[in-house]
Amino acid sequence: MTRDRSVVAGTLMPVVGRLNALVYRLPLVGETLVRKQSRAVAALAFHMPLLGGKSCSSIHEVKAEWIKFLGRAGISIEITRENEKEFEFEVEACPWGFRNPADLGVCDACMDLDRTYVKLLGGEMKILESIPSGSACCKEVIRMA
Repeated sequence: MTRDRSVVAGTLMPVVGRLNALVYRLPLVGETLVRKQSRAVAALAFHMPLLGGKSCSSIHEVKAEWIKFLGRAGISIEITRENEKEFEFEVEACPWGFRNPADLGVCDACMDLDRTYVKLLGGEMKILESIPSGSACCKEVIRMA
């Protein structure tokens, strides 16, 4: 039986996003818990035998590994600009389901998963625009660390 990859992005990630939003609202500890959980998931995914990532020595390798990682979750991106040092991309819809300005903090905390995974690849990710901040899509840039 083949599992549709879009199930992860289409069903599982929005559920996790809602759970993270609830945890994030916990006074004093919520943000820290969501950030640490996101970083732990990234490290686990990176180090998984056969499925995990690998350390990269060029931005082209980082891009290929990043696209492979997102593809496993059914997430597609559009590369909008690239050169020898970095690439920018857009995500049309938030896989976590965050759309409102009230979701901005939990969105950033959940994005620690992405930032951590990219760091393990050897890159550095910066979020330029996000859907919760009012943009039509999420825009990010990845460069070598």
